[in-house]
Amino acid sequence: MIAPTIFIDENIPFLPDALSSCGRIIRCNGRALTASDLIRERCSALFVRSITKVNSSLLSGTSVQFVGTATAGIDHIDTQFLEKSGVHFASAAGSNANAVAEYVIFSMLEKYHSIRGKTVGIIGYGNIGRRVAEYCRRLGAYILLNDLPLYAEGYDFPEWALHGSVMQLCYDADIITNHVPLTRSGEYATLGLLGTRELGAMQPDAMIIHASRGGVVDESVLLTLLRTTNAQAAIDVWEGEPFIEKELAEKAMIATPHIAGYSWNAKLTGARMMAEAYCTFSGCNADFTVFDIPHPSLHTAENERELHTILGQRRSFLSDSGILKSGLHHSGDERAAHFDRQRKDYPERFEFLKL
Repeated sequence: MIAPTIFIDENIPFLPDALSSCGRIIRCNGRALTASDLIRERCSALFVRSITKVNSSLLSGTSVQFVGTATAGIDHIDTQFLEKSGVHFASAAGSNANAVAEYVIFSMLEKYHSIRGKTVGIIGYGNIGRRVAEYCRRLGAYILLNDLPLYAEGYDFPEWALHGSVMQLCYDADIITNHVPLTRSGEYATLGLLGTRELGAMQPDAMIIHASRGGVVDESVLLTLLRTTNAQAAIDVWEGEPFIEKELAEKAMIATPHIAGYSWNAKLTGARMMAEAYCTFSGCNADFTVFDIPHPSLHTAENERELHTILGQRRSFLSDSGILKSGLHHSGDERAAHFDRQRKDYPERFEFLKL
């Protein structure tokens, strides 16, 4: 019996070792992957990250039966095509929630030093939004929430938070952060969710943190906001990645290459979830001991100064921002290559916070 061929994005750690007994492993460049690669090697299982668009163009004519993304977001996956084609799909929902929440909390504390008494508007109350809300509550902030799908379902939001419209959040909050998937159609489409009306309603010295998906915030409107007011921004996701808007990155207080969720904890969790999903699908026996590596312990923290310092040391977001900005003088193609290199070569960064 011929062993299955398993393609794994080169930026997914430990998964190749975990699945080494499950088939022939091929590490791949997710940005450059083509259907020809998959057909030539008779790929049957594919593991990707957010840089790989998985759709009919990539999979038509291939032998792929399983697709896994070691990411929480799935806007790069054409799930309707997979379902129609009978391809099994798995994601790592929630794997990077704490990592992104740390990015958001650090960004707030970098600007304000203390968020006690500040009003934080959180758009999207999923895995990440809930952690952000809880951490902010513990630090003494007032919480405004917006999640229309949950609201329509009659969801029981916590008593310490108020639910309102996006416009209400933008008008009332000192800090706006969004944690919604990128969707282009339907009643709750999020493409351009924060545009001229919404950003125009923000307080002139407010802060916006953008760590969901490029396209949720209208970048041209955000750039105008940063040019004409005292508002500040922390931006981790961009339209058209890896081709990012140079001036927007320059004007952002923190500008990073889609690495908010790139903690080592999140990567390990995502990889483990992929191994578990593939074992359930295929019946193979993965080596889960490869994920049992020591790492610093997690803590609860309510001292803002200490929290800002430790997150700054462990996650090094300001260093990440400095590296990204150091490549902005390059031409478009080289600037994009700089963006991708920074993600590919991203060092081990361990989380600190826990609920």
